[in-house]
Amino acid sequence: MSCSITTNRHGTLTFRICFQGREHWRSTGKKDTAENRKYVDALAAVISNAIDDGSFSLDWFQDSEAEKPNPQTVGGYFAAWIERKKPPLIRAGLERDYREHFARYILPRFRNVALCDVTVLRLEEFRSYLLNERGLALKSCRNIIGASFRACLRDARKIDGLLDKDPFEPLTWPRLQLQRPDPFTEEERGAILATFAKRSPFYVPFAHALFWTGARPSELLALRWVE
Repeated sequence: MSCSITTNRHGTLTFRICFQGREHWRSTGKKDTAENRKYVDALAAVISNAIDDGSFSLDWFQDSEAEKPNPQTVGGYFAAWIERKKPPLIRAGLERDYREHFARYILPRFRNVALCDVTVLRLEEFRSYLLNERGLALKSCRNIIGASFRACLRDARKIDGLLDKDPFEPLTWPRLQLQRPDPFTEEERGAILATFAKRSPFYVPFAHALFWTGARPSELLALRWVE
């Protein structure tokens, strides 16, 4: 991987980033616990993918760990906002989507943009960038812009009073053309489960649960034991 995780002498999880022929170290500010490591490992995978596809920048990280981000900018507000978006208030899968969408797509272009400067014109340009330069599907663009980004700025407007209007409201989207379901046949299902049993037996119960409940992977991953 282009980004891996290590622990510094203070017991804090740290990114080790191999980028442009050099090693860079960035502290996550999180202690080395099982829960934190799971979250940081997911971020490391996002960073590695961004390095591989050429979208990564060291500007993703603050130049100084002691410097607090400006809450009036998209990046600064997101840093505080995402800490309020945790289970059980939202689904674990939704929190993951928020973090990935911002880290990979939104923050590289809007980190230092003032909240009040997020206009429908900027959003249209961002949509065009995602569609034409990043090659994303229209549905993915709508999830990034109309779901994750809009949810963040909605709270900035309605809860924190940092905006006086919704810049997303004038942004229109074409109607999605839904495709008919194409479920696996019994033979295909058996072949898939047999492959899991051979190559990844640990995930066989998970695959069985997906087939026999119809749940989405994120829904199963969000399940918790209740005592």
